Amino acid sequence: MKKIIYVFALSLLGIFSCDDDAFLRETPDDFLTVDNSFLNAAQFRAGLNHFYAIARQNYNFRDNPDDFFQFGSGTDLFFRPTGDQLPFTDWSYINPTTDIYRVVFGRHWGLLYNVNLLLEQTENPLVRWNSETEKLEAQAEARFFRGYVYRYLGFMFGGVPVLEKAVAEPSLGYTRNTRQEVYEFAAKDLEFAANNLPTSVSEPGRVVKAAAYHYLAEMYIALGDESKNKAYYQKAIDAASMIIDQKVGEYHLMTQRHGWRKNIAGKDAFWDLFQMRSTSGFSNFSYQTGNKESIWVIQVDKFLTGGLNDGLTTRTDQERVFWPSFWSFQKFGWGNVARDWTGRGIGWLRPTNYFSYDLWNKSGAGDMRNSETNINRIFRSPDPIINGVEVPNYDITYTTTVTLANGTTIEVKTKPGDIIKKEWLTTRQDTMERAFPRIMKLGSDWHYAQEPANGFVMEFYAIRMAETYLIRAEAYMKNGDNTKAAADINVVRARSSAIPVLPAQVNIDYILDERARELVGEEFRTMTLCRLGLLYDRTKRFGYGPSSLTVLPKNNLCPIPQSVIDANSQAVFEQNPGW
Repeated sequence: MKKIIYVFALSLLGIFSCDDDAFLRETPDDFLTVDNSFLNAAQFRAGLNHFYAIARQNYNFRDNPDDFFQFGSGTDLFFRPTGDQLPFTDWSYINPTTDIYRVVFGRHWGLLYNVNLLLEQTENPLVRWNSETEKLEAQAEARFFRGYVYRYLGFMFGGVPVLEKAVAEPSLGYTRNTRQEVYEFAAKDLEFAANNLPTSVSEPGRVVKAAAYHYLAEMYIALGDESKNKAYYQKAIDAASMIIDQKVGEYHLMTQRHGWRKNIAGKDAFWDLFQMRSTSGFSNFSYQTGNKESIWVIQVDKFLTGGLNDGLTTRTDQERVFWPSFWSFQKFGWGNVARDWTGRGIGWLRPTNYFSYDLWNKSGAGDMRNSETNINRIFRSPDPIINGVEVPNYDITYTTTVTLANGTTIEVKTKPGDIIKKEWLTTRQDTMERAFPRIMKLGSDWHYAQEPANGFVMEFYAIRMAETYLIRAEAYMKNGDNTKAAADINVVRARSSAIPVLPAQVNIDYILDERARELVGEEFRTMTLCRLGLLYDRTKRFGYGPSSLTVLPKNNLCPIPQSVIDANSQAVFEQNPGW
């Protein structure tokens, strides 16, 4: 046991004693030695904190567009706009040596290793627990993360080895369990977590019963799909209902203005959900500050040591990745200078036309999620910057020459506030990088210290209750009850003043459309489509042209990283079909 604890302590270099900001920090206060590691609840708390830090890496770790592949790059929602011969935009560039697969597979396999070590140590008779409940809650939190690992690996990669015990010695002879066995194991862990996690916690970001029930509902749907056993769909309905019926805490959609910016005129309750943490530390995302839609939030904080991942120490990247670089429109007066209210997007992922237009045409004109407040489609010439200051109401005219699509060259004159017309956007860079619909929840109209490049730090919703309704709607539909499925979808749509869906309209395409409208940039779209076996189908029908032309049925599962197969030299670790 001492050897295992020592290995675990080394793997957790950077773990620390538990205090107010311990959940966020990765920098050590002191090193946990062999003799004092994981023998009381505080030390287990430190180990559990590390699991949250690893989960946070799934959302933003490096300044690299490949890291955002799981948000739907190359699918029905997004593509990389800077060229057509890029990974995921062109699926022929994807193969088992694509490095991001090695990264995410290794991240979750490493998390599994540490979870199993910690779970084994919870049974060490030398551990001083204050109560049996304290021990069960620690085990439940660890098993939540083991369920989280197998949920991710099973949805993305299919069958992987199921390891219930800590591995004392390295193995080169793993074999794959079936995808159904992976799902069954994950469900067992999430059931334990749902039964033994606390209903509420004082510390934002800590998982509770509702988080386990949400993932459990999704896992039951996956089991129903995989096993063809419809009984799992009722189990999914029951699990989601624990949250929706408020049996594990007070949860409801936020339908009224809320949070620290609720008095900003012209905005709405959906906009409020995504406002960045105030300079005084108030979080609109947090359940503890009144957001009853929030079930699990990935915690980030620019002003706490370790509040950001090691690979990104000054910002998070949602705005940089998902927003266009309209501030670089020099020809329309921008001067290549980002402003506090513009952010500094560089358009690494651009929405498809399907998301930008078709999806909303099918939803009805009144859907608030598509309003100018929530998706900015109108770009204007800016106020000038004079002596380093943005000067409003200044009389200036910007002049540029534009060659129209028909070959005619015209002189364009704009003043601050004038709309930049679509016909003036005549280059690939204009429409692919500079001016495309700006999804406002993925950025901010203000930045810390008014610094648009590094003054953006936003939390991430891992689980928001709107998704719980959509998960239950999927379970109802698959269980043959479109009336109740439509009712759940309409709870989500009513908040956004969208026209109700009729039961006859509900199918998996409609649910995926509604997930896109509600959860774009939040859910791991690639994971959802892989879970359903629909990445190929949806991309083929709705993806950007080069993505649609190059996607293949094999893309419904990610390839097993070649490095995993090569390292497993004492047994055959089978590759996924087609790879």
